[in-house]
Amino acid sequence: MRPFQRRVVKDRYLADLMLIRLARWLRMAGQDVSRPPQEVDDSALIEAALKEERILLTRDRLLARRCEKAGAGCILVRSSKLDEQLLQLKEAGLSLELSPVRCTLCNGILEEVEGSDPCGSSRQEATTAWRCEVCGKIYWRGTHWPRIRERLDGKEF
Repeated sequence: MRPFQRRVVKDRYLADLMLIRLARWLRMAGQDVSRPPQEVDDSALIEAALKEERILLTRDRLLARRCEKAGAGCILVRSSKLDEQLLQLKEAGLSLELSPVRCTLCNGILEEVEGSDPCGSSRQEATTAWRCEVCGKIYWRGTHWPRIRERLDGKEF
C-alpha cells in the first residue's frame, strides 16, 4: 500500500477543491463526500476533517503529510485524470457501485419520487426519480445511466 492510503470500506470523505469532479463521481456511487464551502487554507481543511471525522482526499503532497502528522485520515490522489483517480480509490477499497443516495451537487440525501416523469413529458410509463432533500435537484435513470455505470465499474479505465 502506498503512503497516505489505507483500506477503507464506507467512510465519510472531504474533498479539497482540486477534487470536486471526483467528489461528484463518488457521490454517484453513494459515498458521503463533502467539500469546503469556499477556498480555505490547509489548516482549516485538516481541522474540518478531524472535527467531522472525514478522510481528506487531496492531490497536494504537502497537505497529505500535514494531515498524517495531525492524525487525520487522508488519501493522496496521484493522478489528475478522473478514470485513474476512480481506479486508485477502488483499489483502496471504496465501493464504486452506482447508487442514487446522494446529490452530486451538494451531497444531500436523495428521496425517491414515484409516479411522474421527471422530464415533464406526457409519457405513459412511470419513471423512478430521486429529489435532493437539500437543493431540490431531480435525478432519474436516463440514457446516461449505462455510461455512468460503466465508468464506475472500471470498464472505461
